[in-house]
Parts: sequence; C-alpha cells; structure tokens
Amino acid sequence: MLIVRELTSADVELVDRHLPLNRLDQHTAAGSTYLVAWDGDLPVGHAHIAWSDTHLGLPEIQDVYVAPEERRRGIATLLTLGAEDAARARGHERISLSVSEEGNPAARSLYGGLGYADAGLEPVRVSGVIVLRGQPFHADDTLVYLSKPL
Repeated sequence: MLIVRELTSADVELVDRHLPLNRLDQHTAAGSTYLVAWDGDLPVGHAHIAWSDTHLGLPEIQDVYVAPEERRRGIATLLTLGAEDAARARGHERISLSVSEEGNPAARSLYGGLGYADAGLEPVRVSGVIVLRGQPFHADDTLVYLSKPL
C-alpha cells in the first residue's frame, strides 16, 4: 500500500540511498518540505515543496521524482495531491509548479489532468551551472509555470 508522508531526519539516510534528494540542502534550511511516497518500507518517490521565495510567490512543487521501476502507478499523482493538501493545511489558496516547455510531455499531461493551468507568464530560460547538494550541474531548459487554485 502506498502512503505519502513528510521526510523526517530519521528517514533521510534511507531515502537518500534510493532516491535523489536534489534539494536536500534547501529542505534542511527553513522554508520547505519534502514529501516521500512509501511502498511499505521502501521509498519510491518524492516531491519538494518550497513555501517561500518562489517564482510566482506561491508554494511551489519542485523536484518530483519517482523511481523508474515504480512509474505509471499513480505515485506522482499521490505526491502532487499530498503537496496540495499540505498547502491547503497551511492556509494557501493556490499552488504552483514548473514543467519543461518542450520536454517531459508525461508531466504536462499529469499536471493538466490534475487541474494545473498556465500561470500566464512568459517561459523562463534556465541555462548555466546550478548547484544541487553542493555539486555543480549544467542546466539548459525552458520552464513554463503552472498554477492551480486549492
């Protein structure tokens, strides 16, 4: 049975062995939450929620990841709905996320089916070196921001 719950400090080592917690540095700082999907004792996916300092000024779902062998089981949907519930519980009336403008059509389809719509901003180009967990990565993508009323 799949469940979604917040990442705890006691879970970090186990989850980190199975899933790429790319925003763990941001999570350990104030202002964010990681949700983890569990299938029994196995972490199978995660989603990061940034509560502040986001592009739209809304809670933003980021770093949604499902282990490749676990995809197409509804895990990303459960994580997204969990993030929405967390935002609603904190009194937010909208939530946001970004998707690649041309890549990842599965994500666009998922979020569209969950009621996310274009937030009305010009796409944002992300290019250059970004740092995730202290490691540099080259980014080259154009993001479209979507939002949804809660």
